[in-house]
This record gives sequence, C-alpha cells and structure tokens, in this order.
Amino acid sequence: MTQGRILAASIEELETQGITRYRVKRVAAAANVSVSLLYSYFEDREGLLAATIVRRYRDEVLRTATHFTAPLVGVTTPEGMRAAMRQLIDDAELPERYRSRGLRIESFSFARHNQTAADGIAAAQREAGNYIVGRVQPVVDRGLLPAGMSAASFARIWYALFFGQVALEGDHSLAATPEEWRESLFAIAEAMIRRSPD
Repeated sequence: MTQGRILAASIEELETQGITRYRVKRVAAAANVSVSLLYSYFEDREGLLAATIVRRYRDEVLRTATHFTAPLVGVTTPEGMRAAMRQLIDDAELPERYRSRGLRIESFSFARHNQTAADGIAAAQREAGNYIVGRVQPVVDRGLLPAGMSAASFARIWYALFFGQVALEGDHSLAATPEEWRESLFAIAEAMIRRSPD
C-alpha cells in the first residue's frame, strides 16, 4: 500500500535524520513516489510528520506494552508471579527499553505543537492502557496481588517505575546504580506478591 510505504520511509527518515534535517523529498524518493503523490495522502509536511510520529509512537508503545505484560500471561501461583516479576524487571533494563523511552519523549515534544499528533498519541496511550489492564486482570482475578490492588494500579506502578526512570537518570541525589535499582525493584515486587491466593 502506497501510504504504508510512505509512512515506513518517513519513519526511517525521522529516525536517521531527526526532525530538523527531515526532508519530504527524501521520503518520497525512498517510498518510490512523487512528492505530489505523497501530498495526495498527507496535507503538508506537518501532517506527514504528525502521522509518522503517531505511527512510530503507537508501534513502540504497543510493542512495549506487549513485552511488559508477556511474563504475566498464564501465571497461576505466587511462585509463577515471582518468576514473572523477575523477568519483567530484567527485561525493563535492556538497552532497547532506553531507546523506546527516548522515542516517547521526542513524540511528546512534537505533539505539544501539533494537535493531530497529540490526539494520535493520546489514542495510542488509551489503546496500550486498555491492553495492559486486560493482560494484568487475570493475575488480579487469581488473587495473586494484595487485596485492593487493581490491574490498573499494578500496571501503573510498574510502568511508572520502569518508564518514568528516565527522568531520574543522571548524577544527582536520586540517582542509583543499576544494581541498587534492580534490587529495589525485586524488593518491591516481593512485597506486592500475595503469599496465598484466595
């Protein structure tokens, strides 16, 4: 599909050149279409950039949501929950998670100035949120979390711990070594696993 080729080329252009060096002519050439055909699909450069950022953001946030919840699928015991949390913590520290944090920050920055991008990012966040809650709910239904903890609160706590961490990285009083951070996450996870489900 032509529009899909254009968006794929546009994502590549954005990732290799950044917003300031992004060129529509290169996108059209990479998609093997004329600039005029490209503009029959997108109103202008800003519209193409907005669609690109939304597609890129949606793909990344849904990929992250899938990865974030994968260890929880099929968990039925406290021991299984413990193993799932250990996997979730290990996976959150992989280098590609840091890249995805950067993509989200860049997308939010552009969306502050472009309503189409802001609306698309908000829709992707809702979609990812619903997906995550749906994947966590069985763990709640099996009584593996403390009484009163909903799927949304569990997901929010862990999502914030993993993906909010980027704002706390650096050399300051709130910085922690990767080892300290992992051990703290393991301690939090252990405290959140219900010992004997109802």
